[in-house]
Amino acid sequence: MAGETDLERLLESLHPIVRDGDYVYALWPHGRPLEGDVEAAVREAEGLTVVLRRDEADRLGLSYDFVAAWITLQIHSALEAVGLTAAVSAALTHAGISCNVLAGFHHDHLLVPTGDADRAMGVLQLLSRGIVLRTEQPGDRPAILALTAQAFSVSPVTGEPVQGTPIEVALLRGLFDSDEYIPELSIVAEIGGDIVGHVISTRGWVGDEPFLGLGPIGVAPTLQRRGIGSALLQETATRAAAAGEPGIALLGSPVYYPRFGYVPAVSLGVQPPEARWGDHFQVLALPGWHDGVRGTFRFATPFERL
Repeated sequence: MAGETDLERLLESLHPIVRDGDYVYALWPHGRPLEGDVEAAVREAEGLTVVLRRDEADRLGLSYDFVAAWITLQIHSALEAVGLTAAVSAALTHAGISCNVLAGFHHDHLLVPTGDADRAMGVLQLLSRGIVLRTEQPGDRPAILALTAQAFSVSPVTGEPVQGTPIEVALLRGLFDSDEYIPELSIVAEIGGDIVGHVISTRGWVGDEPFLGLGPIGVAPTLQRRGIGSALLQETATRAAAAGEPGIALLGSPVYYPRFGYVPAVSLGVQPPEARWGDHFQVLALPGWHDGVRGTFRFATPFERL
């Protein structure tokens, strides 16, 4: 049966699965007859590289460094198909996940660090829906500001159309230019190269302790309720945790945000900048949380101009 060559269909039908066990790359000893359960092999001038399960490598006494999860893309891609490897590699690269690709006759196989397997699966599942998350670049800003104007053209508070330019646009401009701007925490969502979502987190403080303040977060109105905002929130939490941040604060719906782990800030000893915010002011505690995180939260300077 001929393999699929159309990139759009390939991406829609990735259906990634993770094989059981850990896998390693090892250099097969020169002159030793090949044995054991080898999953893949590549012969080079320098020697024979084999890929096999970690427990099998241990049994055979082979040395290795890289320990990987094996992900199979179940779509039957043609060997002459153009763009699939590039699209997958780019999406994983934007997420900071290293990847080694093995192409079989029927399927493509990805070996990613074991600790990144769950994140890689999340990236691939988004990619199958056409969504790529990446760090914002300066050239993206006109598109991000236009997106923000569209996303907030109806007030999230009143539900009424906003007259003029939404205040979130000016806020975002100010955050981009502020000392509290953190480049890797300004994240865009793309579909087909078009920016359809954006979230930013900037430096804030709880008392004197560094913290993060999230917002604004915007998604193109025609694509809301399709998981783009959820993906942006989850990516923000992942990046913030990897950076050692103690937590993230936001002002938002006490119905929506708890599904992402946010709780009323006061329950963790963090007071809102304005008492009237009540349970709408929420925090997400990350692994870097510590006992010193107590006091009143302060957003980045541009928030004070609202």
